[in-house]
Amino acid sequence: MREPLTLEQGDNYERPNQKWVCGLAEVGPSCPLGPGGNGHCPQSAACHPLRDGDRWHCNRSPLRGGECERGPTPEGGCCLRYECHPVRSLRAKRGRFVVGCLVATFGALFLLLSSNKRNEMIAPGKLSVHHAQLLERGEDKTNRCASCHAAGNQTMSEWLAHIADPALATPTQSMLCMECHKNDFPLEAALWAHNIDPLILLAQSESEPDHHDPGLPPTANKGSFETNFTRCRDPTTAIACSTCHQEHLGPQHNLTAISDRSCQACHRNQFHSFATDHPEFHNWPEHRRTRIAFDHALHEAKHFPAEKHSFSCSDCHRQDPSGGFQETLDYESTCSKCHDSKIQASWATGVPAISLPMIDVDSLEAAEHDIGPWPENAMGDFDGALPLFTKLLLLVDAQAAEAIDTLGADFDFYDIDPNDPVQLTAAANLIDATKQLIADLQTKGQAAIGTRLERLLGRSVTPTELAAATAHLSPASIAVVAEDWLGGENGDSSEGNNPERVTAGGWYTDPITLSLRYRPTGHADAFLTAWIDILAEASGGEHNTAANKLLDQAMKPTAVGMCGSCHSIDRSDSGQLKVNWFAKQSNEHGTPFTVFSHAPHVMQAELADCTACHRMNASAKVMDTYTQTDPDKFTPEFHELTRQDCAECHTPNAAGDSCTQCHRYHVR
Repeated sequence: MREPLTLEQGDNYERPNQKWVCGLAEVGPSCPLGPGGNGHCPQSAACHPLRDGDRWHCNRSPLRGGECERGPTPEGGCCLRYECHPVRSLRAKRGRFVVGCLVATFGALFLLLSSNKRNEMIAPGKLSVHHAQLLERGEDKTNRCASCHAAGNQTMSEWLAHIADPALATPTQSMLCMECHKNDFPLEAALWAHNIDPLILLAQSESEPDHHDPGLPPTANKGSFETNFTRCRDPTTAIACSTCHQEHLGPQHNLTAISDRSCQACHRNQFHSFATDHPEFHNWPEHRRTRIAFDHALHEAKHFPAEKHSFSCSDCHRQDPSGGFQETLDYESTCSKCHDSKIQASWATGVPAISLPMIDVDSLEAAEHDIGPWPENAMGDFDGALPLFTKLLLLVDAQAAEAIDTLGADFDFYDIDPNDPVQLTAAANLIDATKQLIADLQTKGQAAIGTRLERLLGRSVTPTELAAATAHLSPASIAVVAEDWLGGENGDSSEGNNPERVTAGGWYTDPITLSLRYRPTGHADAFLTAWIDILAEASGGEHNTAANKLLDQAMKPTAVGMCGSCHSIDRSDSGQLKVNWFAKQSNEHGTPFTVFSHAPHVMQAELADCTACHRMNASAKVMDTYTQTDPDKFTPEFHELTRQDCAECHTPNAAGDSCTQCHRYHVR
């Protein structure tokens, strides 16, 4: 229990939460009861008198003056009553002051937000120079906020409505960002993590480390590093632009600058430094075989010394204008010195487009096959092959296609057994189809080729494609075949065009072989490349078996043009074949995750020599990889780079080791 209060102690009991206090407290002790909750004085008695027999005694506390002189009334009532004007407590006064300040503040704020200068006064800071130069031009500067903020031109009442319904604040700031950046990202992918379909990203993060997902950009696959996309947040959740790009931090603020901590906010695997726990590289920088089949080690050790040429990387590679990518120079600048003569020799006799083979007319007639007019000097034992161009165009003829399937796409008339009725029927059908093709060319000209190509490919052929596929084939050349040779006249060796008369490229007829031939213009001849592309496309169509065999025939290293010696063929996931006519280009895959620029590296004396990083693997069987069409199955001809190769320089106190030095967030 509490001990009774003494005179020295006084009554220090405070009631800070009460709204009112006794007014007597300002001049002395307050009354024991204090004012009521409504601020009225209860006018309480000073004491409760004690009765002693028939007498009443004052019971006032010594703290309040002790016994009074008058004493209690005869009825036992106290003769003294405390009366005052209650005053507000300190807490109540402070509360009223705070409320007043809040009312004044909100009032001033309401006036401020309703004024014409509202946007300028509440701007948190100056814009970066890139946005400022776009948004601060013109007279109406106050409306520039609406370019990025939907509420920029809305009224105060509309702002208050957003509190109850946030959906009213549309479009979002990120969507307004895309009004200007719509050419940078696909709109539907702009707010996806890394601009990659969340379903693909989820599948990639949950798969095995060596899984190669074709849905991701090449450098986004796990083949880049021995790790996977692990995450702390759901990739399906949209990531606002302002999460990484902070504005209003001044004109010189770098909007793309982002800390390593921010980069790792979404990823479960945390890397403390590049040198210690960054994943080791895997097949870096080679993720696939080179598009041009080239064995660096073999050329350095054998071919270049044989031609008495020095082997220097800079002879074939140079930096692109940005300095980031090492380009492979064109054929004329690199390969032509050694390969031109061999390529020219491969088409010394031209490329046959249409030819009349030797036909065993007697065997065909014995089998009751009437082939009609045929040059006498093309009659005898079966011999000769149809050009692959002719075979390809004949595939749209049902009987001819069946005959090619019977004899094989790579057949030669020499292989036809005159005693086999099935082969004789196939041969007769091919002869009829060839004559019909020649007749179509005579009557319709180049359009006949276009019509057959459209039927073969199942799509329209553009004028540019037709021009390349016909190489300006003239009606006069077709007339020689259709009228002079098939019209009943024998081929005369003294007639026709000498191939030397078309040394710059073009068409000529050879009366000795009874063929219409084309002389290519040189390396990368448009006619040859067009037909090889047609063969590659047809390999995925209805006549894929025959087209594949014809493509193999055209891409043999010994074929006319020797295209297959250097130009590889890739098969896509859909099974379509593509011939790689060019080396890797700097922009062919858009923006990858991992980037590298040669420019700042080759400036270092120790890195100026390419072999400082690119160490050749002399034992690699590089050319073996080009016997198949999967570009991801290959033997690297250079030893892969390791993390330590880069970590020697890339430390926080040297070249730096931040995430964004080598990795981009946006992949597009």
